[in-house]
Amino acid sequence: MRFGAASISAIFTIALAACGDHSAGDAADASPALTEGSLPTPAWLDVDENGRTVTIDLTAGLTATNQLWNFNGFAGGEATLVVPEDFTVTINFDSLDPANSHSVAVLPVSDSFPPTFRDPEPVFRGAMSADATSITEAQSADDPTQSFSFRASRAGRYALVCLVPAHAFTGMWIGFEVSASGASGLRN
Repeated sequence: MRFGAASISAIFTIALAACGDHSAGDAADASPALTEGSLPTPAWLDVDENGRTVTIDLTAGLTATNQLWNFNGFAGGEATLVVPEDFTVTINFDSLDPANSHSVAVLPVSDSFPPTFRDPEPVFRGAMSADATSITEAQSADDPTQSFSFRASRAGRYALVCLVPAHAFTGMWIGFEVSASGASGLRN
């Protein structure tokens, strides 16, 4: 059987499309199918419309991105989690980084974050992991998952930020948007 150059090119293109680009790995959970106007919902984000709750399984150091200083493989604001306004948000937070402790808090979004945080105040009451500014006491790979909950009571653009010294400053943060329209998902 003989194939012309155009046939071989078409077969190669179809094969590449079928394989997809898996370079993002766990970070994007292989982009779920989208309906028009919707955001993808990764496996680590669960939105219960009836219960008005959101559960986020957030992992520090999931991939090698930003020297393991990332949330679910994203850093430097390259992704934004979107949750509906007035929903109760629970973050189940753990770390896979074998060398560093990490934390997470919902803070106002910024073009840059300071090298250290002194008495940080999260945007929403309770929207911060334990010992958030401690190099040694924040979440480590040896600790069990910690969970905390808060009500996303005010629509706006914020950030999920690691408060351990130098982490946010070097890009350990992603966007966190509270949507007045009820939208939810991951924008990247």
